[in-house]
Amino acid sequence: MISKNLKHKRVLFLEDNVSFAEHTIQFLELYVKEVIHCTSMKKAYEVFEDEHLDCIFTDLKVDDGIALNFIEKIRQVNLTIPIIVMSAHKDESFLLKSIPLGLTSYELKPINFEKFKSILEKCSEVIERNNEKIVHIKDNIYYDYNRKLILKDDESIILSKKESVFIELLIENKNGVISKEKISEVVWENDIMSESALKNFLLRVRKKIAKELFYTIQNVGYRL
Repeated sequence: MISKNLKHKRVLFLEDNVSFAEHTIQFLELYVKEVIHCTSMKKAYEVFEDEHLDCIFTDLKVDDGIALNFIEKIRQVNLTIPIIVMSAHKDESFLLKSIPLGLTSYELKPINFEKFKSILEKCSEVIERNNEKIVHIKDNIYYDYNRKLILKDDESIILSKKESVFIELLIENKNGVISKEKISEVVWENDIMSESALKNFLLRVRKKIAKELFYTIQNVGYRL
């Protein structure tokens, strides 16, 4: 049974086959709040940057390339959103490359009604897990995605919006380094970010949570 929580969710649908898209959108709209349809990766990523989305459905091959490139860009900033690839062909090389990208499902077209319902059930399960997610950062420090709190020992540390966005950015890039440009783009939302403002912000975060919460990589950026 498909969870009712999907009734409030928004889906991005990347598909350049107009006929398949029309039928799929009609089906999805029975279960979700809104479907945003794009035919190119460029437009789809613009939507991803500008809109709040809960799930992504994408064809494997669209007019401007292979969806692997699109999915890789998504995963650079969001590790948890459910992504379902739908393709007319079983592409072994794509499947191998996609393993680190955490696909929710890879489906071969055509997809019947019952199969589609099963896919939506998977999406619902992933969304529910994400909503309840508490992530271990390091040592005795955890982050509660749902409440936007740091949990440390027996203490709950309330974060500002910028602080929670920064913590999530660190978590989502735990194997990489976050540049100052990325912080400006995501945390400051491309508003003017001076060196002094960034320095004071980072000092506050360290003081509030832990001195060694993250490390500075000289002339490169910051990482957990």
